[in-house]
Amino acid sequence: LIELACTGTSQLPFTEATMELVTPSDEGQRHPLLDPASHVYILPASAFGGMLSVQNGGPFWRQRMAHKTLPILLKALQLQAKSQNPPSLGTLAVVCHMVCCLPASILGKSNIQQILPTMVAGLVYFSKNLNALAQSEMISSKPTDILSIILAALAKTLTISPEYVTKFIGVIIPSLLLLSSSTESSETYIPKQLLVFQCLETVATLTQARNSILREKDQVVAVLSGVVDHPSMMVRNGVVQVRN
Repeated sequence: LIELACTGTSQLPFTEATMELVTPSDEGQRHPLLDPASHVYILPASAFGGMLSVQNGGPFWRQRMAHKTLPILLKALQLQAKSQNPPSLGTLAVVCHMVCCLPASILGKSNIQQILPTMVAGLVYFSKNLNALAQSEMISSKPTDILSIILAALAKTLTISPEYVTKFIGVIIPSLLLLSSSTESSETYIPKQLLVFQCLETVATLTQARNSILREKDQVVAVLSGVVDHPSMMVRNGVVQVRN
């Protein structure tokens, strides 16, 4: 599953046969949200995330799974880091599933430092391409699911291991503001906005990034003022809580 999500190719177990996904075109790699071939890579990543989230797999099964899969992911990230394109949707989903489901003690400090830039790059890409995200719904709902996973992974990292993302705060805050002020008014987007507010509220408490936070304070207040009249009471309450 990891190989399919990250590289599009994997040898089937107990056989010599190989499964290959269609490689996204150059244009598809530049704009994966609108590329059907890129969406397919999310499917094995989602299946992997479903396995990783199981709670009763035994005392050490997550360690074994991480030991088997992290080298594949890290190799894919090294190759993709040479490109100017946004993160591959499959690789991005795998990264966020790992951050969400695995404790830092299993991932390890070095591995966390290698995978978190992909999560942040994914956050930036989604925040700057909200129109494309809305259009992608005509192809598949999977990219919208990835945004939820990105925000969940970010919320966990900010709460449990903020030291790993402190240097990215200057990028994270503007991206969260773009996501919070989206004109998307559907009920399906409200949970994502609430996750955004949770992240912003947690960011405000990070003493390690105080200077970066103060630089963005006026912008945060200005953007949230435009959301305070949102038709959803939950969103309005979230705005007030962040501003306070």
